[in-house]
Amino acid sequence: MGYYDGMPPMVLVPPPFTFAAAAARSRMAVPAYEVMFGKPQRRSLFEDYFDQVGSIASGMIMLRPLADSHVDLTAKMKTTGDGEVQFRWQRDLDDPNTFMDLTLNTTKPVLQLRSCAYYPKYRIGAFGTFPLLKAHRDCPEEEYGVMGLRYGSENLSIGASLLPFPLSGQVPYGAWLVGRKGNLSAGIQYKPPAGESMHPMPFTDLKNWNYAISYGMGSTSPLSPSFNFSLELVRSRQLVASFYQHYVVQRRVWKFYFSLRSI
Repeated sequence: MGYYDGMPPMVLVPPPFTFAAAAARSRMAVPAYEVMFGKPQRRSLFEDYFDQVGSIASGMIMLRPLADSHVDLTAKMKTTGDGEVQFRWQRDLDDPNTFMDLTLNTTKPVLQLRSCAYYPKYRIGAFGTFPLLKAHRDCPEEEYGVMGLRYGSENLSIGASLLPFPLSGQVPYGAWLVGRKGNLSAGIQYKPPAGESMHPMPFTDLKNWNYAISYGMGSTSPLSPSFNFSLELVRSRQLVASFYQHYVVQRRVWKFYFSLRSI
Protein backbone atom coordinates (compact mmCIF):
# COMPACT_ATOMS: atom_id res chain seq x y z
CA MET A 1 0.00 0.00 0.00
CA GLY A 2 1.25 3.49 -0.75
CA TYR A 3 0.22 6.93 -1.81
CA TYR A 4 0.99 9.16 -4.75
CA ASP A 5 1.54 12.86 -4.10
CA GLY A 6 2.04 13.93 -7.70
CA MET A 7 -1.55 15.18 -8.23
CA PRO A 8 -1.82 18.95 -8.63
CA PRO A 9 -4.19 20.90 -6.32
CA MET A 10 -7.77 20.81 -7.57
CA VAL A 11 -10.23 23.72 -7.45
CA LEU A 12 -13.45 22.63 -5.73
CA VAL A 13 -16.40 25.02 -5.94
CA PRO A 14 -18.63 25.18 -2.83
CA PRO A 15 -22.07 23.63 -3.47
CA PRO A 16 -24.06 26.92 -3.43
CA PHE A 17 -21.99 28.17 -6.37
CA THR A 18 -22.05 25.05 -8.53
CA PHE A 19 -24.33 26.82 -11.03
CA ALA A 20 -22.70 30.25 -10.75
CA ALA A 21 -22.42 30.45 -14.54
CA ALA A 22 -26.23 30.56 -14.68
CA ALA A 23 -26.04 34.28 -13.86
CA ALA A 24 -24.10 34.89 -17.08
CA ARG A 25 -26.79 33.08 -19.08
CA SER A 26 -29.32 35.90 -18.63
CA ARG A 27 -27.29 39.02 -17.84
CA MET A 28 -28.12 40.64 -21.20
CA ALA A 29 -31.82 40.63 -20.25
CA VAL A 30 -31.07 42.39 -16.94
CA PRO A 31 -30.12 46.09 -16.63
CA ALA A 32 -26.38 46.53 -16.08
CA TYR A 33 -27.21 48.58 -12.99
CA GLU A 34 -28.56 45.40 -11.38
CA VAL A 35 -25.63 43.24 -12.52
CA MET A 36 -22.86 45.69 -11.61
CA PHE A 37 -24.02 45.97 -8.01
CA GLY A 38 -24.55 42.25 -7.44
CA LYS A 39 -28.34 42.15 -7.20
CA PRO A 40 -28.99 39.02 -9.31
CA GLN A 41 -26.32 37.09 -7.40
CA ARG A 42 -27.79 37.98 -4.00
CA ARG A 43 -31.32 37.31 -5.19
CA SER A 44 -30.31 33.92 -6.56
CA LEU A 45 -28.46 33.04 -3.38
CA PHE A 46 -31.52 33.59 -1.18
CA GLU A 47 -34.25 32.44 -3.55
CA ASP A 48 -32.54 29.36 -5.04
CA TYR A 49 -30.65 27.98 -2.04
CA PHE A 50 -32.90 28.82 0.92
CA ASP A 51 -36.13 26.83 1.04
CA GLN A 52 -39.40 28.56 1.75
CA VAL A 53 -41.44 27.78 4.87
CA GLY A 54 -43.21 24.48 4.41
CA SER A 55 -40.80 23.23 1.77
CA ILE A 56 -38.61 20.31 2.81
CA ALA A 57 -36.24 20.25 -0.13
CA SER A 58 -35.75 21.42 -3.68
CA GLY A 59 -33.75 20.25 -6.64
CA MET A 60 -32.47 21.37 -10.01
CA ILE A 61 -31.52 19.39 -13.08
CA MET A 62 -30.10 20.41 -16.45
CA LEU A 63 -30.29 18.26 -19.57
CA ARG A 64 -28.17 18.99 -22.64
CA PRO A 65 -27.97 16.65 -25.66
CA LEU A 66 -24.48 15.62 -26.69
CA ALA A 67 -25.37 16.00 -30.37
CA ASP A 68 -26.36 19.68 -30.05
CA SER A 69 -24.80 21.90 -27.38
CA HIS A 70 -26.87 24.92 -28.45
CA VAL A 71 -29.98 23.77 -26.57
CA ASP A 72 -30.67 22.67 -23.01
CA LEU A 73 -33.56 22.05 -20.65
CA THR A 74 -33.48 23.18 -17.02
CA ALA A 75 -36.00 22.10 -14.39
CA LYS A 76 -36.42 23.26 -10.79
CA MET A 77 -38.60 21.22 -8.47
CA LYS A 78 -39.84 21.49 -4.88
CA THR A 79 -41.59 19.02 -2.63
CA THR A 80 -44.54 21.44 -2.37
CA GLY A 81 -45.38 20.65 -6.01
CA ASP A 82 -44.20 23.96 -7.43
CA GLY A 83 -41.62 24.04 -10.19
CA GLU A 84 -40.16 25.78 -13.21
CA VAL A 85 -39.06 24.45 -16.59
CA GLN A 86 -36.98 26.41 -19.09
CA PHE A 87 -36.07 25.44 -22.64
CA ARG A 88 -33.17 27.48 -24.00
CA TRP A 89 -31.34 27.97 -27.28
CA GLN A 90 -28.17 30.05 -27.58
CA ARG A 91 -26.06 30.87 -30.61
CA ASP A 92 -22.75 29.68 -29.18
CA LEU A 93 -21.89 27.65 -26.12
CA ASP A 94 -19.16 30.14 -25.20
CA ASP A 95 -21.32 33.19 -25.98
CA PRO A 96 -24.47 33.21 -23.81
CA ASN A 97 -25.40 36.80 -24.75
CA THR A 98 -27.45 35.82 -27.82
CA PHE A 99 -30.19 33.41 -26.83
CA MET A 100 -33.89 32.61 -26.72
CA ASP A 101 -35.71 30.75 -23.96
CA LEU A 102 -39.21 29.66 -23.05
CA THR A 103 -40.08 29.45 -19.35
CA LEU A 104 -43.05 27.80 -17.67
CA ASN A 105 -43.54 28.48 -13.95
CA THR A 106 -46.29 26.66 -12.07
CA THR A 107 -46.03 28.82 -8.95
CA LYS A 108 -47.57 31.99 -10.43
CA PRO A 109 -48.37 30.47 -13.07
CA VAL A 110 -46.71 32.07 -16.11
CA LEU A 111 -45.52 31.17 -19.59
CA GLN A 112 -42.82 33.58 -20.80
CA LEU A 113 -40.73 34.03 -23.92
CA ARG A 114 -37.42 35.88 -23.64
CA SER A 115 -34.85 36.74 -26.29
CA CYS A 116 -31.57 38.66 -26.49
CA ALA A 117 -29.20 39.55 -29.31
CA TYR A 118 -25.78 41.14 -28.80
CA TYR A 119 -23.29 42.29 -31.44
CA PRO A 120 -19.76 42.45 -29.94
CA LYS A 121 -18.38 44.42 -32.89
CA TYR A 122 -20.68 47.38 -32.19
CA ARG A 123 -21.23 46.60 -28.47
CA ILE A 124 -24.95 47.02 -28.98
CA GLY A 125 -27.62 44.62 -27.80
CA ALA A 126 -31.40 44.24 -27.84
CA PHE A 127 -33.53 42.28 -25.41
CA GLY A 128 -37.18 41.48 -24.85
CA THR A 129 -39.45 39.56 -22.48
CA PHE A 130 -42.97 38.68 -23.60
CA PRO A 131 -45.60 36.98 -21.42
CA LEU A 132 -47.63 34.38 -23.28
CA LEU A 133 -49.82 33.27 -20.39
CA LYS A 134 -50.35 34.54 -16.86
CA ALA A 135 -53.26 34.14 -14.49
CA HIS A 136 -52.76 37.34 -12.47
CA ARG A 137 -51.01 40.31 -14.07
CA ASP A 138 -50.00 42.86 -11.47
CA CYS A 139 -48.04 45.44 -13.48
CA PRO A 140 -47.64 46.69 -17.09
CA GLU A 141 -44.45 44.64 -17.52
CA GLU A 142 -46.35 41.44 -16.77
CA GLU A 143 -49.27 42.54 -18.94
CA TYR A 144 -47.42 43.67 -22.06
CA GLY A 145 -43.83 42.52 -21.55
CA VAL A 146 -40.77 44.73 -21.90
CA MET A 147 -38.14 45.30 -24.57
CA GLY A 148 -35.08 47.52 -24.78
CA LEU A 149 -31.73 48.50 -26.21
CA ARG A 150 -28.33 48.67 -24.54
CA TYR A 151 -24.72 49.64 -25.19
CA GLY A 152 -22.02 48.00 -23.15
CA SER A 153 -18.24 48.09 -22.96
CA GLU A 154 -15.76 47.09 -20.26
CA ASN A 155 -16.15 50.40 -18.42
CA LEU A 156 -19.51 51.84 -19.52
CA SER A 157 -23.08 50.64 -19.95
CA ILE A 158 -26.17 52.61 -20.93
CA GLY A 159 -29.61 51.34 -21.82
CA ALA A 160 -33.35 51.86 -21.71
CA SER A 161 -36.47 49.69 -21.78
CA LEU A 162 -39.99 50.26 -23.13
CA LEU A 163 -43.28 48.46 -23.17
CA PRO A 164 -43.65 46.72 -26.55
CA PHE A 165 -47.15 48.22 -27.04
CA PRO A 166 -46.80 51.91 -26.10
CA LEU A 167 -49.58 53.44 -24.07
CA SER A 168 -50.75 57.01 -24.25
CA GLY A 169 -48.18 59.37 -22.71
CA GLN A 170 -45.71 56.58 -21.99
CA VAL A 171 -42.07 57.44 -21.33
CA PRO A 172 -39.18 54.91 -20.99
CA TYR A 173 -40.19 52.15 -18.64
CA GLY A 174 -36.68 52.08 -17.21
CA ALA A 175 -33.16 53.34 -17.93
CA TRP A 176 -29.66 53.14 -16.50
CA LEU A 177 -26.15 54.56 -16.79
CA VAL A 178 -23.25 52.73 -15.14
CA GLY A 179 -19.52 53.44 -15.27
CA ARG A 180 -16.47 51.69 -13.87
CA LYS A 181 -12.93 52.87 -13.19
CA GLY A 182 -10.60 50.25 -11.79
CA ASN A 183 -12.31 48.62 -8.82
CA LEU A 184 -14.81 51.47 -8.32
CA SER A 185 -18.23 51.53 -9.98
CA ALA A 186 -21.01 54.11 -9.89
CA GLY A 187 -24.40 54.23 -11.52
CA ILE A 188 -27.83 55.79 -11.74
CA GLN A 189 -31.08 54.03 -12.52
CA TYR A 190 -34.51 55.32 -13.53
CA LYS A 191 -37.03 52.79 -12.23
CA PRO A 192 -40.51 54.15 -11.42
CA PRO A 193 -43.01 52.02 -9.49
CA ALA A 194 -45.65 50.15 -11.49
CA GLY A 195 -47.82 52.61 -13.38
CA GLU A 196 -45.66 55.66 -12.64
CA SER A 197 -44.08 55.65 -16.12
CA MET A 198 -47.33 57.11 -17.49
CA HIS A 199 -47.10 60.11 -15.16
CA PRO A 200 -46.81 63.45 -17.07
CA MET A 201 -43.44 64.37 -15.52
CA PRO A 202 -41.96 61.21 -13.96
CA PHE A 203 -38.32 62.30 -14.36
CA THR A 204 -38.69 65.12 -11.82
CA ASP A 205 -39.91 62.77 -9.09
CA LEU A 206 -36.95 61.69 -6.96
CA LYS A 207 -38.68 58.46 -5.90
CA ASN A 208 -38.22 57.17 -9.46
CA TRP A 209 -34.40 57.28 -9.24
CA ASN A 210 -31.80 55.04 -7.61
CA TYR A 211 -28.10 55.78 -7.11
CA ALA A 212 -25.32 53.33 -6.22
CA ILE A 213 -21.58 53.09 -5.76
CA SER A 214 -19.54 49.94 -5.19
CA TYR A 215 -16.05 48.57 -4.72
CA GLY A 216 -15.30 45.12 -6.01
CA MET A 217 -12.56 42.78 -7.15
CA GLY A 218 -12.44 39.56 -9.14
CA SER A 219 -12.90 38.30 -12.65
CA THR A 220 -15.99 37.14 -14.49
CA SER A 221 -15.03 33.48 -14.20
CA PRO A 222 -17.23 31.47 -11.79
CA LEU A 223 -14.08 29.65 -10.60
CA SER A 224 -12.29 32.83 -9.51
CA PRO A 225 -12.86 34.43 -6.10
CA SER A 226 -14.50 37.84 -6.07
CA PHE A 227 -16.35 40.23 -3.80
CA ASN A 228 -18.54 43.30 -4.10
CA PHE A 229 -19.46 45.96 -1.52
CA SER A 230 -22.24 48.36 -2.52
CA LEU A 231 -24.04 51.40 -1.15
CA GLU A 232 -27.34 52.31 -2.78
CA LEU A 233 -29.80 55.17 -2.26
CA VAL A 234 -33.21 53.75 -3.19
CA ARG A 235 -35.97 56.20 -4.18
CA SER A 236 -34.25 58.90 -2.08
CA ARG A 237 -35.66 57.26 1.06
CA GLN A 238 -33.58 54.17 1.86
CA LEU A 239 -29.84 53.67 2.14
CA VAL A 240 -28.95 50.03 1.46
CA ALA A 241 -25.54 48.50 2.17
CA SER A 242 -24.71 45.04 0.85
CA PHE A 243 -21.70 42.76 0.65
CA TYR A 244 -21.41 39.72 -1.60
CA GLN A 245 -18.40 37.40 -1.70
CA HIS A 246 -17.82 34.48 -4.04
CA TYR A 247 -14.95 32.28 -3.00
CA VAL A 248 -13.36 29.00 -3.95
CA VAL A 249 -11.23 26.64 -1.90
CA GLN A 250 -8.14 24.85 -3.18
CA ARG A 251 -7.56 21.42 -1.66
CA ARG A 252 -4.91 18.83 -2.29
CA VAL A 253 -6.29 15.48 -3.42
CA TRP A 254 -4.39 12.38 -2.25
CA LYS A 255 -4.49 9.31 -4.48
CA PHE A 256 -4.00 5.94 -2.74
CA TYR A 257 -3.33 2.71 -4.51
CA PHE A 258 -2.91 -0.98 -3.61
CA SER A 259 -0.46 -3.44 -5.14
CA LEU A 260 -0.89 -7.23 -4.89
CA ARG A 261 1.88 -9.56 -5.96
CA SER A 262 1.93 -13.36 -6.06
CA ILE A 263 4.99 -15.29 -4.87
